[in-house]
Amino acid sequence: MSISTTQLATVNRSVQSHNPLTESMQKILASTYGLYLMTHNYHWNVEGERFYALHKMFEDQYNELFQAIDVIAERIRALGVYALPFEGEDILEISQTMSNALNKETDVGSRSDRMVFNLMNLNESVVKNCQAAKKLSQDTHDDETENLIVERISAHQKAVWMLRSSLK
Repeated sequence: MSISTTQLATVNRSVQSHNPLTESMQKILASTYGLYLMTHNYHWNVEGERFYALHKMFEDQYNELFQAIDVIAERIRALGVYALPFEGEDILEISQTMSNALNKETDVGSRSDRMVFNLMNLNESVVKNCQAAKKLSQDTHDDETENLIVERISAHQKAVWMLRSSLK
């Protein structure tokens, strides 16, 4: 059985139609991907007395994020839309944020603290995106998406706790 061009166009239009939940999931995907890139970058570039502890923590976090990106993207696909973490200038904005900690501080201790602080803020930002998507998934009775989002919130809250604790 083959599908006609007209039928395919109809399917594609219905799949890509406006849906607040999938749009919210795209924000989670983009913010998680950006956090992954920043965490991996900081892993490579951290220095100073806390080098090993931060290097290891950043590695654990970027590995967890890498796995999460795939799960989030696959859930978006299961909801019937393409997983598009970046469009247009999004990637440029993320790369400018990544260099922030490396350019502003000359002292390695202060630079490490800025890295940790930036990652805390980004994790908290992802939690906010997740909270918005969680509400939408509850409103649409999408238990599977809600469960995934709750897992993501817990993971990001744990990351914030660990990052904050490393500053004490």
